[in-house]
Amino acid sequence: MNGHIRITTLGTSHGSPTRERYNTSTLIEIPGVGGFLADAGTPVLASLVRKGFPIGDLKSVFITHMHEDHFGGLPDILKEWVKKMPREKRLTICLPEPEAMETIFAFTELAHQKIYREMFDIRGITRESAICFPELTVYAVPTDHFSMANQNYPSYALIFETRGRKILLTGDLNRDFHDFPVGTEADLVLCELTHYQLEKALPIFAGEKFGKLVFTHIGNAWHGAEAEARFRDMVSILPYPAVIAHDGDVFELP
Repeated sequence: MNGHIRITTLGTSHGSPTRERYNTSTLIEIPGVGGFLADAGTPVLASLVRKGFPIGDLKSVFITHMHEDHFGGLPDILKEWVKKMPREKRLTICLPEPEAMETIFAFTELAHQKIYREMFDIRGITRESAICFPELTVYAVPTDHFSMANQNYPSYALIFETRGRKILLTGDLNRDFHDFPVGTEADLVLCELTHYQLEKALPIFAGEKFGKLVFTHIGNAWHGAEAEARFRDMVSILPYPAVIAHDGDVFELP
């Protein structure tokens, strides 16, 4: 790996996997530090294994909100960590409803695999969050995803700041796009493309200062060559490059 920060879209589907796309997960690798997962949809462990990423290099998992397509791969991560890592090695898991982890631990143990809780540092994500690691600080920005179903549960966009670079990952948004974190300058933005109409969001995107906009969590309307051609025509008005991600795509920041 060169000295660049590497971002891999391991899974890029919406709420259900498709023949071409796994559930959502993104790996951010910082040279000399390690890897950080943003969301952990299935089959995230298999994606890491196929990529050749050692589980021991994983430093933390961040979950943007408690929908299964974003956290369903956590049991595999827990099991692999306990099987492969020494008992004193810790993995940090950050999520907006930390009380849910006991249920996830218990589910994992249904396979008669003891999960040692002390191997995991569980942290809650809140609007006041500034979660710090060596050379990385992660900030949480509240979103309003659950109100679409008349529910009041927390959901967050995440801002990763490292080595003078900023990565914004939106998580899932509201269908009216009112909760997009406007005014967040970023070198790379990973934005979902399922729950809102792109044509209505484009004027907002056009006013933002981004280095590159990468769409992930891709809705069915944007699957296939014809849809992607329409997408490229629509985003050509933006003052920076914008692309649809696919499983396994890699983006780098020097």
